[in-house]
Order: sequence, then C-alpha cells, then structure tokens
Amino acid sequence: MAEPDGPRLLGIDIGGTRSRARLCTDGQVTAETDGPSASLPAAGRDGAQAALTKLLARLPLGQARPLDAICVGSAGLSVPGTREFLAGQLAALTRTGDVTIVSDVQLVLPAAGLTDGVAVICGTGSVAVGSLAGRTVQIGGWGYLLGDEGGGYWVVREALRVLLDRRDHDDPSGELSQDLLAATGCADLAALHRLVYEQPHRPSGWARHTNLVLDSADPAAAAIAALAADAVAALAAAAAEELDPPASLPVVLAGGLLGNAAFQTAARKAITRTLPGTEVTVLADEPVAGAIRLARLAWPGGGTG
Repeated sequence: MAEPDGPRLLGIDIGGTRSRARLCTDGQVTAETDGPSASLPAAGRDGAQAALTKLLARLPLGQARPLDAICVGSAGLSVPGTREFLAGQLAALTRTGDVTIVSDVQLVLPAAGLTDGVAVICGTGSVAVGSLAGRTVQIGGWGYLLGDEGGGYWVVREALRVLLDRRDHDDPSGELSQDLLAATGCADLAALHRLVYEQPHRPSGWARHTNLVLDSADPAAAAIAALAADAVAALAAAAAEELDPPASLPVVLAGGLLGNAAFQTAARKAITRTLPGTEVTVLADEPVAGAIRLARLAWPGGGTG
C-alpha cells in the first residue's frame, strides 16, 4: 500500500453506505478509518457534514505539516451542490486549497493499478466507469429512484415486490417474508409495506438487508441474484461498448455486494458470458487506495502514480 516517498496525502472514499479515509505520509499509510456515509444525497447536508467531521477527527491531521493534496471520490456527485459541499469542507486542510473531487467509481481502476479498463461498483447502488486512452465514460449511477439496477437497494426492493405479488395472489409468503419481517421488526407484510413509504430517503437503510435476501433459501432469492448479476454485466458491457476498444478491457468489480460469495460468483460469470474473453477481477485493496493515487498525481510535485 506504500506510495513513493514525498507528500502528505489524504484520500477519501464516500459511498452510499460507508465512508473511508486513508492518510499517507512520505509514501507510507499512517492512518486509516471509516464511518457512516458522508454522501450529500444519501445522508442529507447535516448528516453528511457530521459524518465527514467525525471521519476526519479520527485521523492525525492536526500536525504542523499540512496536507499536500486531497482526493475524494463520492457517490451522488451528480447531485447539485455536492462538489461545492466537499470542497468547502476540505479545501482548508491543504497547502494550496485545491481538492480533487471525482465519482467514487473513478477510484476503482487506480486502486487496481490500472489506467484503462472498466470498473463496476455494486454497493447500495450500481454504476460503471470505463477509461481508455484518457477518455472516460460513465454508465448508470442514476440513484435508487431512477436506476441502480443490481445494487443493494434494488435487490431488497425486488424482494419486497416478490412478497407483495405473492400476497396479491394468495400465495404462501415464504421464508423471505419471515426473514425480512424479523429483520425490520414489522408485524406483517402490510406494516413492512408502510415502512418502505415512511422511509423513502434511506436507501442505505434498506440495502443493509441485501445479504439476508441473497443468502435466503427462498426460491426467489436465486432469481433475484441472477437478475442483479445480469444488471451488473449489462453495465460493464455498455461501458466497454461506449469506448469501442480494439481489444477486451479488464473489468474490476468493487463494492459491498462483492462480499457476498454467491453474488460475486454470479456477477463474474455473467460478465464473462456477456463479454467473452474479458479478465474479471475483484478489487483487492479498498477503493480509497485509488484516492491516494489520484491525490499524488494532483500534488504539484507529483508525477506518474
């Protein structure tokens, strides 16, 4: 995880559910911490500010030597005001006042040591970014109300749709219903249905039940996992097609859903089926490593990373 000797760098990865920060000094990782999401659209302004403040407070930033560069990759970057919010919170920590701000998915390829390729994040939401010869394209990442197919919120929402459909047809509710009711503390499906509409702005709160759905013995779970894997493969294929590479680009997967072994296997198979001959890997380090690499490239004394 070491970087070449030189600057004092801060990298931050803000996802829809969690945030992670890494501090590197003279090429060594000196501190790392994580906490709740500091994403403006996911947490709201007050929640995002509180989360970011707590995250930074856990790092030894109050030293005489200021930071040489900061890079933050954030979910929901397309939401108006997000860039300005992050710059306002972080600029004073650097020598120059400059902060490199990118989408969180743009951290994946540099974290994998790649310049060209396709990165797909499967977390609370879903998005793909492809890079080739300096050109970058993004597919998806529209947010849970309009897209994010194959992401954690989508998986749980699909499970709820299955349960409601069973109720409408007087079919047995099944194991999935029992598990979700127990996890949410709801007495019955009607209460669970109401809860969804009482908490419309908490995608990460629903996404935390993703593993419960994917690991369920209920027959619907396997079908939902397959649909999610196909959605992820479609994102990767669309990004690759948009770039029109002369040869297959490597695909790097990242995000919380990859911690589920069954989903990871299904996603890899779906991508190789959709893009034959493509090398598919799962990011070995945290995406925040990509923020450190981009911060070093942004450092005035930096070079190739």
